[in-house]
Amino acid sequence: PPSATCRVAIVGAQRQRVAKVAAILHANESLGYVEATSLLSSSQSTTAEKALADTLPKGVPTTVGIEYLPCVATFDSYEDEHGATVRYLAKLEYHGPNGTLVKGKSLAPFFDDNENEENPFPGIAAVAIGCGIDTEEDVDKIQNFMETLSSSCAAQLSKQRGMLVECIQPNTEYSTMKEENEAFRDLSPAEKKEAVANGTIGPGKMGNFVHTVAKGAIRKRWNKELTEYEKSLSVEEQQTSLPSDGTTEIQSEQQSPAIEPATHTPNPEKTRYACRRCRTILFGVEDLEDPPHAQSQHDFRKRGKRQNLTGSCQNHFIAQPLPWMNGCDDVEGKFHCPKCDTKVGHYSWTGAQCSCGTWVTPAIMVPMSKVDEMKPISHNVIGVATGTLVVDHRGLMGTSAAQPSTVVKGISSLEMMNQGMSSVSIVKPDFF
Repeated sequence: PPSATCRVAIVGAQRQRVAKVAAILHANESLGYVEATSLLSSSQSTTAEKALADTLPKGVPTTVGIEYLPCVATFDSYEDEHGATVRYLAKLEYHGPNGTLVKGKSLAPFFDDNENEENPFPGIAAVAIGCGIDTEEDVDKIQNFMETLSSSCAAQLSKQRGMLVECIQPNTEYSTMKEENEAFRDLSPAEKKEAVANGTIGPGKMGNFVHTVAKGAIRKRWNKELTEYEKSLSVEEQQTSLPSDGTTEIQSEQQSPAIEPATHTPNPEKTRYACRRCRTILFGVEDLEDPPHAQSQHDFRKRGKRQNLTGSCQNHFIAQPLPWMNGCDDVEGKFHCPKCDTKVGHYSWTGAQCSCGTWVTPAIMVPMSKVDEMKPISHNVIGVATGTLVVDHRGLMGTSAAQPSTVVKGISSLEMMNQGMSSVSIVKPDFF
């Protein structure tokens, strides 16, 4: 039996749909656990299977069980003082192991098992979202709610370094999950049965997605150990494929220097963009598509959705994958802030539609709501004259634009914030 258990919440808008996915997962025994070798690349998993018990890193179990938690998220809305509609998450409740409980329960008890320090997956390790929920705004609300709950579980924060939250995406032939679900409903009973069995569309696809999210959470828990393990397997394969010649082995070692994590430093003299949550600089204006795409050139959405197009771009499109995006090797996927692990965008090599209506291919998109714009460093004008420090108003946080400059006297340092920049200390010259 598995020596560890990973909890994964299945979150949807309708209990019946979530229960259907849970039934599919429970009916397939292979979806109830994850083997450690399946977390490795295909070329290395075969090698690992030959001596699995003896070679796995210490602390990494050979098999991890998965406990699925069917949940339903309920949203509501109200009008603010300006008459705008504000949507919010009213409740997120657990409906039993099979999703059949009509009255939901709180998820808080799953984060109260802090006493067992040996449990590698305290609390809830991952959240798989779908079954009627697919907008980025709703996903963010669910993620914020779950992160608030997990903040009470110190063991989870220390062992897992954050909860994995993912939302199912439509197949390439559909623009939205709603369109894909409508296509599934139009299938004949025989076609639906086949689609569920193959996991290509409908609840079968959601079941496979949930299991994939579980694998991602398990890999994330032991990512450092498994990465080192993969490197050791690569070295062993290279040594067995080379002649037993000492000179050749030395050359091989010299040709395999340690690979350091890639970094990306945008030009500080140009506009840059930082993660809205942790303020880490992610990219610069020079990384954006050049030339920019023409706005409002296409509209692939259904007629009933055309009025939702804003007519203006609400995303930054990046020309090429950046080092912190980890390659963007799949056909489509998401990328996260390298520091706080917040999802900041997604990519699709087959293209995606911008909010203005234009289809952009390939699409490496960062919503404007996820980042803050940072002005160039030269945007601040600093001058020193006869013992007086003159600071342009744009370098001072909170100074109105109506004031051209502010004169600061008799201070030893001045803390400035330039629209999200880290604080800068200006030391008083000797003649003050």
